[in-house]
Amino acid sequence: MYEDVRRRISGVGDFFEFPPLITSADHAEYYASRYRDWVDGGIVIVWSGGTDRMIYRIGRELRKPILVYAHPAHNSLASVREAIAALRNDGIEISVSYGELGQVSDFVSPFLGALRASVLLTRSRFAQVGEQEPWILISRGPEMLRRRLGLEMIKIRWEEMFELGLRADGRAVMEKVVELKSLFGKVDRRDDDLEKAVRIYFGLKDIVRKYSISSAAVEARDMLDPSLRDWGPYLGVSLLSDDGIPSDYEGEHDAIITKLIVYYMTGRASFMANMTRIDSPRNAVVFSHCTVPISMIDPKASVLLSYYETDRTVAIRGRLKEGEKVTFVRIGGRDLDKILFGTGTIVNGDLGRKDLCRTQIEVRVDGRARDLIEKALGNHIVIVYGDLREHFRYFSKIKSLEAIEIV
Repeated sequence: MYEDVRRRISGVGDFFEFPPLITSADHAEYYASRYRDWVDGGIVIVWSGGTDRMIYRIGRELRKPILVYAHPAHNSLASVREAIAALRNDGIEISVSYGELGQVSDFVSPFLGALRASVLLTRSRFAQVGEQEPWILISRGPEMLRRRLGLEMIKIRWEEMFELGLRADGRAVMEKVVELKSLFGKVDRRDDDLEKAVRIYFGLKDIVRKYSISSAAVEARDMLDPSLRDWGPYLGVSLLSDDGIPSDYEGEHDAIITKLIVYYMTGRASFMANMTRIDSPRNAVVFSHCTVPISMIDPKASVLLSYYETDRTVAIRGRLKEGEKVTFVRIGGRDLDKILFGTGTIVNGDLGRKDLCRTQIEVRVDGRARDLIEKALGNHIVIVYGDLREHFRYFSKIKSLEAIEIV
């Protein structure tokens, strides 16, 4: 059994250290204290009953996020229930999962994704490039992000990014323009519009390299300065998100950091959107924005066109995959102490309305759609393919967030 479980968990892809099979409480305490200072967390696979005190000692000594996994034989579940109750009585929160031993890799994977995100945030740098837009009312400072998430925050002048973009190699810029024109099914912008949008992207890439940035909130200065109308960041942040640097515009903090969390959990790009319409009888919601990552859309069925608010510069009208399950999520709260999440299915991947931001999807929510208004943590919310509810349940425990699940 031990070797089989070890083989299955090793296949998940993270780095593991496996102690010998633990057979006594003293043994459990010894290995928990031995590993405590250099592991990020623990997974305890409980083979049988009579292991209550072993589980308890590991929880007390390791002092790191732990997932305890029970299976439906040999009184495994009985020992787990006793141990986690005792640990919670001591103020120690433990995550629990349950399934057949043959399913262990599937069931522990969400915990590992949540743990990975929690750890990588502490090794990351979030940048605000320019200023927040005046209509964004929720702002986070470096001290809060460091205290709540372990995330470093820096501020970079918009002008520095812009100057780097203007100095970008002309040949490389035009090669990117040609690539984009061949990628999309329709292009509704002139080459000079595309060139300027790509220069913003190149400026952002240079900023990322110069400052070792993991994620960026970028000011859309073109919205407020008529002289910069053709220099929007919308295409640039879409491309940056596909490069593994989750980013977006308006200087938004909480939702863009949520994009970073999603990326660390899954390796997937995500779509930051406004919630723009609701159909309560159908439990359907429309999400829209102008910065969808290309990896989330069918580019041959999508369009490069102008940005909705100004009818200038370049944005994406993307077609997402109809019938796909998605998770919507956002961190927030007064002390960055909450996370809202739920799931739904895309029923329309491209509405094509002229009165909304360019990329528009309709999602049938698995739960009460109006709760997305009544329990909102802010306007923007993040959409990602797949059902990640278990990931965010674990993440909320690891980071001590109040979980607000739409059901």
